[in-house]
Amino acid sequence: MILWFILLATIGIWRITYKPVIFKALNPWKAMDHLIKTKKQGFYQIGSVFLSVTGLEAVYADLGYFGRWPIRFSWFVLVFPAVLLNYLGQGALIILYPTFIDNPFYRSVPHWALTPMLVCSVIAATIASQSIISGSFSLVSQAIAMGFCVPFTVIHTSRSIIGQIYVPIINYFLLALTLAVMIGFQTSDRITDAYGVTVCSLMIITTILYMMVIRWTWLKPIWLVALFGIFLIIDLYTFAAIYATKINTGGWVAIIIAFSLFIFSFSWFYGNTRLKHYLFKNCKTNLIEDLSNQLGLKGFDCLLNGDEQSNIILTNDDDDDDDRRLKKTNKKRIQLINSEHEQPKDSISIVENLQTSISVENVEGSNLIKKNYVTIRGVGCFLTTSKKFTPYIFENFLNRTRAHQEIVIFLKIEYARMPSIDDDQRLIVRTFGNNIFHITSIFGYVETNISLFNILYLAQQLYNVPITNDESEITFFLPNETIHVNTHGWKAWLRFIPLYIYSILKQLYPGIPLNVKSV
Repeated sequence: MILWFILLATIGIWRITYKPVIFKALNPWKAMDHLIKTKKQGFYQIGSVFLSVTGLEAVYADLGYFGRWPIRFSWFVLVFPAVLLNYLGQGALIILYPTFIDNPFYRSVPHWALTPMLVCSVIAATIASQSIISGSFSLVSQAIAMGFCVPFTVIHTSRSIIGQIYVPIINYFLLALTLAVMIGFQTSDRITDAYGVTVCSLMIITTILYMMVIRWTWLKPIWLVALFGIFLIIDLYTFAAIYATKINTGGWVAIIIAFSLFIFSFSWFYGNTRLKHYLFKNCKTNLIEDLSNQLGLKGFDCLLNGDEQSNIILTNDDDDDDDRRLKKTNKKRIQLINSEHEQPKDSISIVENLQTSISVENVEGSNLIKKNYVTIRGVGCFLTTSKKFTPYIFENFLNRTRAHQEIVIFLKIEYARMPSIDDDQRLIVRTFGNNIFHITSIFGYVETNISLFNILYLAQQLYNVPITNDESEITFFLPNETIHVNTHGWKAWLRFIPLYIYSILKQLYPGIPLNVKSV
């Protein structure tokens, strides 16, 4: 790419020498004077002139890969001067030869250098397309973290830079969409109208969002927001010019694509919001520390940690003087893998698709109704997203079966902002009696092959958690909600489309309760 920009600057300087008067184009008043004189014609020309700044939208997306200062440095030192000189050179060429306006870029290249320049342009276009692809990965990753996108699989490709990621399904989606657009438009000239609409709309959205950040995030005065609004006026003027001339000639394709992506994003966010509201309103959870009393067990709250003397410290929250030290057992390091050969599917019992049920009040008057639960053999591991409350799936299991396993484990999975975590630092184990445990397992962002059984086995090795070596006696409970859309009433129909889309996406990507944590 450095060679490409050097070639652009060299060709531009060469053509500028033929007509140095082109430097007057840097005067903003020349542009204003042209718009005033040409009026309607100049207004329509803005839509085409705006295409000269396309590509800048990818710079924001690449911030996650390279950082702010590398992009600033490369832009001001190399990219911006090279592109500016090349545009000025093309302008000088058109002044000399107005008929060359059909293809001023390749017309400005010497005849003997056309083939090498064509090869360089193809290579540069391939490299530049990678920035768009990687930028799409970054945007999707951020949307997933904010709850605006389906939790697609995100693969980290670097152990040193957390922002370098790969999203397989987005890669194939871009492939299919690119082929469809190229087959539909057939030529690069016809696709410029759709591209102009896309970039102009993006710049308006970015400007509005930036003004909102200035006002409500940075808490700056309103006059500063109004001052920044000058850029919005310029964007809106360009927006009007482009939409007046580009919609009918291909710009509508960009609008349809953007609207479709918005519908899917909004449906996922709205559906998750409605689901959380329903669970909060209709489903009960309890404090884990009160679970022992609820089940009629003897309980205490202790945190198990390993110290530098290879001991486990159990601290009782209710009695600070009660410090118990137990020697850590075998320090065997466990390689966390998820292999079907080492872990046969028929050896682990997995309970799925437990439907949410409405809780029953446990209080009658002022007397607490005591419920009896049957203890069944084995270990029950419930995935959770909370450190303090029982998950919905556990309460549903109690309400439906009136029973619980001998050992109840609540497993919470978190991800750290580092590539990998040592096994001796991976687990945080808290015990609430002899039978109830809460395990927080922390993984690095490149550790994607996670075996739930190996997590429990590691807890047994390091913290003496009573886990059986027989995988068939461990039942893993994975939450999976089935969405049924209500269509009764006219208000329900307003919510039908986004919720129906959400129900389909939820079936395709049920996900598991993974949390992102900065460590």
